[in-house]
Amino acid sequence: MEKNWTGRAIVTLLLIVAAVVALLPTFMGNKNYPWMSNINEGISLGLDLKGGIHFLLSVDSEKALQDKMDRRSDEIRMRLEDQKIAFKSVKVSSENLSIQVEVADGVDKDKFKDEVLDYYRDLRRVAVSGNIYTLKMREEEANRVKQSAIDQALETLRNRIDELGLKEPLVQKQGNNNILIQLPGYKDIQRARSIIGQTAQLEFRIVAEDKDPVGNYQGETPEGIAIHQSRGGDKEGNVFAYKSATSSDRDLLLDFLNNRVKAPEGTEFLLEEKVLATGEKSYTGYLMNRAVYLTGAMLTDARVSIDQQKNQPYVSMNFDRNGARIFGEVTDKFTKRKMAIVLDNKVNSAPVIQSKISGGQAMITLNSSGGYNAMFQEAKDLALVLRAGSLPAPVTFEENRTVGPSLGADSIQKGKMSVMIGFLLVVLFMVFWYGIAGLVADFALFLNIVFVLAGLALFGATLTFPGIAGIVLTIGMAVDANVIIFERVREELRAGKSFTVALNAGYDKAWSAIFDANLTTAIAAFVLWNFGSGPIKGFAITLLLGIISSMFTAIFVTRMIFHFLHKIGYKKFSV
Repeated sequence: MEKNWTGRAIVTLLLIVAAVVALLPTFMGNKNYPWMSNINEGISLGLDLKGGIHFLLSVDSEKALQDKMDRRSDEIRMRLEDQKIAFKSVKVSSENLSIQVEVADGVDKDKFKDEVLDYYRDLRRVAVSGNIYTLKMREEEANRVKQSAIDQALETLRNRIDELGLKEPLVQKQGNNNILIQLPGYKDIQRARSIIGQTAQLEFRIVAEDKDPVGNYQGETPEGIAIHQSRGGDKEGNVFAYKSATSSDRDLLLDFLNNRVKAPEGTEFLLEEKVLATGEKSYTGYLMNRAVYLTGAMLTDARVSIDQQKNQPYVSMNFDRNGARIFGEVTDKFTKRKMAIVLDNKVNSAPVIQSKISGGQAMITLNSSGGYNAMFQEAKDLALVLRAGSLPAPVTFEENRTVGPSLGADSIQKGKMSVMIGFLLVVLFMVFWYGIAGLVADFALFLNIVFVLAGLALFGATLTFPGIAGIVLTIGMAVDANVIIFERVREELRAGKSFTVALNAGYDKAWSAIFDANLTTAIAAFVLWNFGSGPIKGFAITLLLGIISSMFTAIFVTRMIFHFLHKIGYKKFSV
């Protein structure tokens, strides 16, 4: 039965036109041809070809465990208060990561055991001395917290980089505590460091004005530190005002507050930083309750908005249903008190709650004296990291380098050369060994390369140097199918069959061997693409596209060409 070769030829031509259109922005650029921007963005190049930014980050998983112990101590303190169990102190020892709970004399020890020791299953009692109980995190739980911090940091960093709109960035775990990040084509290294490195832990706390020890402080203050009265709602509260141009003075202020003023049980000192027009920094110290009522985990959105009166950008935030409920309850309970918005242990602002706030909305103002554009970019980046989520632990930049475009251009040139040499050698061999049939196979090989590149452009995949290696490998594999077919045809011709019969028999008999070989290779490539990353993934995707394309061009296209050659008079030619 005669196959519908004309219809198949039309399908092939349409695929060729689609591939050429997909590749136009890559080879011609869409800046000079705006209509092309509606097609696609062309082939995206990887870091090794395009240049960009390379980071290697280290996640401080020990700090995540320390934070977990701090939160657990706060929970124990609040539980003791709720259960009416008298206690003197709940302290965290940073040296051995333990919690020391000192209960009051005469406390019901059995009740304490039931309501605290047995309640927190992730803690174990390691020592008891009188009324002091020492608790430590169980080893398996501590390991889980550390591993979870690394996994969460990896996911958060992926979300932040996705917000930048980059194509095919690389974000992957490396070793035990490291994360590798590659941003192809991205050049603003300072902004990238700011977005990636910011912990962005957002908390809402109440200022402890009723416990402020500053008013009782009688000692001397270091030079540059001044104590003054500040009205906080309907109460007088004491705060520190401090001006400095260096970050070391900020540490001096914190050291003064922590070591000479002493925060009462359940509170800590945090600073608000403002940049003055002179470039100096002004710090205001707040005594903060350790209890955290809301966190950034309850946010559903964070966007840049503009204060029409001051003409300044700020970040507006929306809470989820649970967050909105808690926010309303807290603002109702603490009316006329200061609620502090704390970002990465720094007070962003501490406005007085005038009345209950419903609707689950809040705002973060920018404590900066920069121009409008700089403040808008700062607000935009802050909204980005808040939407992406906070890091569970600080990260340190172990490696920080840029890959210049000259190196990428050199890699591209070498890649082009390798593809052209490989293509030329295969073309010459096929023509030498199979004559006109070899030319047909070479045309199919050229189409195969076009389809692979078009597939990279259409699917938004990234072409890397290992990906070019995959294309070179595809060149050899693509003609392998035709070699098997042509050898089958030769066998049929030697048996005395006509060219048409021999050609059809060659394709039919070679099909199963070609399909099996390509299927097993495709499975291996799919596994590499699914579980690999970086260079391995780049190699696997070009190999997969090459296999699919070669099955079409080497079998379908070449057979169609032979059919039309036979129709126009080539009844008998060398194979």
